[in-house]
Amino acid sequence: MAFMLYTDKKMQNPADTRLTFNGVGNLDVVLYFGSNQSDEVLSPETDAQIILKPVNLIKKWQPNKYYDYGNIIEPSTPNGYIYQCIGSGRTDSKEPRWWVDLGGTGKIGSAWFKVLGEAFRHTDIKISLTQAGLDSAVGGEGIELGAQLQGGRAIPVYMRASNTTGDIRNDFTDACRGLATNSTITTTTNVYAD
Repeated sequence: MAFMLYTDKKMQNPADTRLTFNGVGNLDVVLYFGSNQSDEVLSPETDAQIILKPVNLIKKWQPNKYYDYGNIIEPSTPNGYIYQCIGSGRTDSKEPRWWVDLGGTGKIGSAWFKVLGEAFRHTDIKISLTQAGLDSAVGGEGIELGAQLQGGRAIPVYMRASNTTGDIRNDFTDACRGLATNSTITTTTNVYAD
């Protein structure tokens, strides 16, 4: 495997599951970044450091596009709200005037959408290399993991998602936010046995 996030220190369980957080308050999670292959080395492609940061995964509305039940989108010009497809179909060629009443539904072409609520903002996601560091971390900012990482060692990454409204802001079917590194290169070191 390559460098990625895991749910355990031994790096046996990739963190490929989605978190759903629809309550009011904070959700703290610890994940582990690394590679379980000790001969792999991760280096930044152009930057001085490997940086892990929150990223937007919400797809923008597109004209004449088929949407499946459960897909989550935002308007092409974001209005702060996310919409979930509740009736599969193809959208019109012209973007609608988006509504923001929570739970409100509307038909766009042959597809039906409902307002899930406010979208998570970058500032709603904090990450740190320590649990205590979450209290002073700046929402949406990345963390430096080093100039080079050797596989076989897990780096704990603490994440805090904050939801002040209690609106549904994520879903198992379509993640709205994620974590990603800057551009990196993975190489393999030569291991010789005598």
